[in-house]
Amino acid sequence: MARSSTPRRPSRRTPRKPAAPRLWGKDTLAIERMSQEGRGVARRNGKIVFVSGALEGEQVLAQCTAVKKGFDEAVMLERVAETAPCADRVQPECPVFNDCGGCSLQHWSLDAQIRHKQATLRSMLQAISPLELAPPITSEPTGFRHRLRLLVTRTAEKRYLLALRQHRSREAVTVQHCLVAAAPVNAMLKALPEMLQKAPELQGLREIEIDADGNSQLGLCFYFAANPGEKVLSALRDTVLTDPVVALRVRLNALKKPREDTPFNAEGDDDTGQWQELLAEGELHLWPEGKNSESPLPALELGYLPGDFTQTQWAVNSALVARAMDWLQPGSDEHALDLFAGVGNFSLPLARRAKTVHTFESDGSMTARVTANAGRNDIGNLRATTLDLMTDEVQLPRADIAILDPPRAGAKAVCEALVRAKVKRLVYVSCHPATLLRDAHILHNAGYRLSCAATVDMFPHTGHSEAIALFQRK
Repeated sequence: MARSSTPRRPSRRTPRKPAAPRLWGKDTLAIERMSQEGRGVARRNGKIVFVSGALEGEQVLAQCTAVKKGFDEAVMLERVAETAPCADRVQPECPVFNDCGGCSLQHWSLDAQIRHKQATLRSMLQAISPLELAPPITSEPTGFRHRLRLLVTRTAEKRYLLALRQHRSREAVTVQHCLVAAAPVNAMLKALPEMLQKAPELQGLREIEIDADGNSQLGLCFYFAANPGEKVLSALRDTVLTDPVVALRVRLNALKKPREDTPFNAEGDDDTGQWQELLAEGELHLWPEGKNSESPLPALELGYLPGDFTQTQWAVNSALVARAMDWLQPGSDEHALDLFAGVGNFSLPLARRAKTVHTFESDGSMTARVTANAGRNDIGNLRATTLDLMTDEVQLPRADIAILDPPRAGAKAVCEALVRAKVKRLVYVSCHPATLLRDAHILHNAGYRLSCAATVDMFPHTGHSEAIALFQRK
């Protein structure tokens, strides 16, 4: 009898990963135009190349940094000799410009940046409406950021260093002064490392956020990767809660891997992942319409904690609130909705003009905050509800008008719910024009007309652009 053959077992070899694309090194490129986020766009052998640091019309020597399926990435090394620079090129003021990942467009004039952001927004919205944009809401070129989030490192000599993340890297660059930070923030940035020497060893401390409120008082938010314990928290409190620091918050971050983005988180989203509140003491204050409002009523004052979402600069925020109220034109007989309400930045100015305001926020602590802020300002026509606004099925009450200020992911489900709620007018404040465009199509297809739009330059010297838009039911 013939011997039966043993069945062959299937191979368990792990499939080989495809080899990383080979970088092409250095090459001379002609910059044809600017990308949406402010990189020069060139072509090499027919393929698009995005070149950081290069400007339209320039001939540059570029170093390849990445090869992708549809495009390559490169960084400008130098301008080709005997070729002219772009007329909008300027000398960056910041001494760490070449290392820090924050103000990546400081080599481009601020006027040119604003024109580019307006033109980009206008081009994106052409499919919805060929309208002329309203004047942009602009910023001072320096000293505007009231909030700065920093990486923390500890040297072998047990000294603390505060740093900002390098461009497109997990590495950090140590700083003692930031050109775009407000004066109180810079003062604390310089003093804080020495203050921390007086605290016990802060094991697991990863990041610190410095926040200067509308009254130039300071708050600090500490992010730990491991629980430091009650003894350390008590010592930390005694160390840092000293004039002008009036508020302290300590969070335990569940994320184990380092953040991949820059601490100049332009979107302003809460990107700490799941965290546990370990300590919260004191309070900061903001004035959404400015402290010297022309209103005959007392200026609105909102309380918040460091680590809560607030807009990055107070002057632009006041202009943004004023623009939103002017466009929305709340009537004293109208019922209003505020979606992604936060601490009440838009809710309370809206409540002073509308008959009622119903706010919605996914974070229950923010619901409590906006309720407390309504009470602080003797506003009794506001109701706050906690609701997950990022689900597919958002149910909203009937209302006349609405305002929404969503995170980068946009507000697809909310826009669909607003259509069902049959609001007559809504103002959309966007920190990511691409998702604004997606949501604008939803509103447009449901019978809403895009009436006004404008760029909000909340983050000068960066490729990040924000926008505000008014939609009205036809």
